[in-house]
Amino acid sequence: MILVTGGTGTVGREMLPVLERLMPGEAIHLLRRPAADIRVPGLGLPSEERAALQRQARVIIHCAAEIRFNLPLDEVRETNLEGTRRMLEFAQGCPRLERFAHISTLYIAGRREGWVREAPVPHGEGYFNTYTQSKHEAEALVLAETKLPVSIHRLSSVMGGGGHVEQVLRLIPFSSEIPLLPGRPEVPVDLIDAAWTGRALATLIARHFEAGAIRHLCAGPALAPTLGELLDMAFAGGGKRPRLVSASKFEWALKAVSERTTGWRAMAGLATFLPHLSVSQPFDPGVTGDLLRREGLTPAHGRELMAAMLSALV
Repeated sequence: MILVTGGTGTVGREMLPVLERLMPGEAIHLLRRPAADIRVPGLGLPSEERAALQRQARVIIHCAAEIRFNLPLDEVRETNLEGTRRMLEFAQGCPRLERFAHISTLYIAGRREGWVREAPVPHGEGYFNTYTQSKHEAEALVLAETKLPVSIHRLSSVMGGGGHVEQVLRLIPFSSEIPLLPGRPEVPVDLIDAAWTGRALATLIARHFEAGAIRHLCAGPALAPTLGELLDMAFAGGGKRPRLVSASKFEWALKAVSERTTGWRAMAGLATFLPHLSVSQPFDPGVTGDLLRREGLTPAHGRELMAAMLSALV
């Protein structure tokens, strides 16, 4: 049996049909909220049902997460950190378990500059929001696990999943109200689409699972346009282009202006996630990129995804 949390999300919906094709002998069981809320001790399941799932589970894919960026840290930790802890405890009672795939994010690097490799990411530079902090802490739990066959799969910004870049694009028609954006024009913006991500994730779990591995599902610098390029595309048809400033200047400006100022609400909405674009963090596809290319799963260039998104917004 394949046990999946968060399987009804954007990536999960793309992943499940591919898993069914690649692992045809395995039944897929979705743990859903609220009946099986991962925040509830014991997974919210009756003991007999829990024990039955543990006896049958050979693969666990832990996708479920709280993805809102503006929640208090204690609240988001309850799902992302403690939910992961409970899934690991559940997995320890699964005698047939062969694979535990933990789905994470490449943005755990927080405010840290430089390459993000397929390796643990220790840093003390801090985070831009509570979501990335809680996901980094959850990774630490998984990496510390020595008795289970665990792997970590970090996702880049998924187009079609409501990620931070996508939210900015949806604000473009109202861009005249946003005078400033945090970011640097030379920063690479790594974009992947939901359909590719689901296929790639299913393929890695079904065909290339390796206990202890960290997998990157990203485009990589060769296929990642810069923020400046994306803004050129976004404003090619006109409009008042916002000025790019550092994350600290953006935060200062937001505190300095009145809530009655035009564009304040839009700027405040961007403050919890967009500052990532002010930090240069090239994502290394690493070994995973080679594996996926051999499977015929090369991601689209970010410019193609941007063009498709802009077309859909017209």
